[in-house]
Amino acid sequence: MNTKKIDDMLNPKQLEFMLYEDARINLLSGSVRSGKTYISLLKWAMFVGSMPINDEFIMIGKTITSLNRNCLGLLQTLVGINNFTYSISQKCGYLFGRKIWLEGANDVKAESKIRGMTLAGAYVDELTQVLKDFYTMLLSRLSMKNAKLYATTNPDVPGHWVKVDIIDNDKIDKKVWNFDIYDNEILRRENPEYFDNLIKEYQSMGGVYYQRFILGLWVLAEGLIYRQFANNPELFIRDKAVDEYGNNINFMIISIGIDYGATRGETTFKATGITHYFKEVWTIDELNINELYSPEQIYAKFKEFYYRVVEKYGKVTHGFADYGALGQVLTYGLNRYCQSEGIPFQLEDCIKGTINDRIFLDCKLFAQARRFILKHCTHLIEAYKQAVWDEKKKDTRLDDGTTPIDDLDASEYTTFPFYDKLMMYIQER
Repeated sequence: MNTKKIDDMLNPKQLEFMLYEDARINLLSGSVRSGKTYISLLKWAMFVGSMPINDEFIMIGKTITSLNRNCLGLLQTLVGINNFTYSISQKCGYLFGRKIWLEGANDVKAESKIRGMTLAGAYVDELTQVLKDFYTMLLSRLSMKNAKLYATTNPDVPGHWVKVDIIDNDKIDKKVWNFDIYDNEILRRENPEYFDNLIKEYQSMGGVYYQRFILGLWVLAEGLIYRQFANNPELFIRDKAVDEYGNNINFMIISIGIDYGATRGETTFKATGITHYFKEVWTIDELNINELYSPEQIYAKFKEFYYRVVEKYGKVTHGFADYGALGQVLTYGLNRYCQSEGIPFQLEDCIKGTINDRIFLDCKLFAQARRFILKHCTHLIEAYKQAVWDEKKKDTRLDDGTTPIDDLDASEYTTFPFYDKLMMYIQER
């Protein structure tokens, strides 16, 4: 491959990274679409291919799903399907004949997954999503001669262990590369419309997302969370669930979320419609119970709400509820009630995920003009307007009773199970 062709394929920051002699720990930190994942995978492939054939390696993501989405397909494209094959179900693959273990590291049990391994190299996607104990164990597993770690991350809070223990730590063998979106000269040149729109999208999402995911800065979150909605609610509030031509929308998914609000004696039901191809998300109905009702009264109210949604929008396809101690009891009772009443509905435990992932999904949908709320859903509208970051805790939504958090929780329960598909819509269409 000649130099001119390399220059055409890589931007100067990427080219510099490829030519630099690696340290034991190699971290690429920075904005989205800055080229860090692409170039880190290319260097990872070259490193693995240079190591002894019997050595073993590992690739790690927040989850196996996110690792597959962010890295595995791209790696296969870079080196060719004959040089990299993998199985998600078996959690392993082969890169240039070397065995590559695949793991997710999103909970406290993740550390046990790698205990006892002897590794020549590791690749970590979204390092800030990995627990510090897992990272410490991973370093101890990199015991082969010349073993190396390659990792990518978007910035987080300045006090995050990645910033403190790696980036600001001058006592370890590491090299840190900082990327921002403006480093990606090829994207800017070849797809300027997308490049400009991406920057505007993150600007509209609020200060912390623009600073971290565009400028690549490690900053604290503060102020309003859903700034775009709070400043321009009229852009997202609709009288009816109709398309641009005035036709009623036929939702592919209708999901009901329930937050029992045990601490304040409130229960809220939220109904969400998701359109075909996971393009748009609509809050189509809500019901808030602001008194301490008996379980039987809650069940009767749910029946009323359920049939109201079905009558107007069609079949309810999913249901998710908070699974706290009280939630487990009420959910069990509600499912028994629906069965006795002949209601074709089965409530499941919600998939909470992290608060920040749930927040990011909504902010992303608002920024892409894919999130709408019917005007009679006033409780959720006010919740989006009032939600703020907690000044005393890092990247935490204020939940001290002064803002209607239960409404946001119930709404998020309806959408978060479809996070990956909602996030992939733009790339796939």
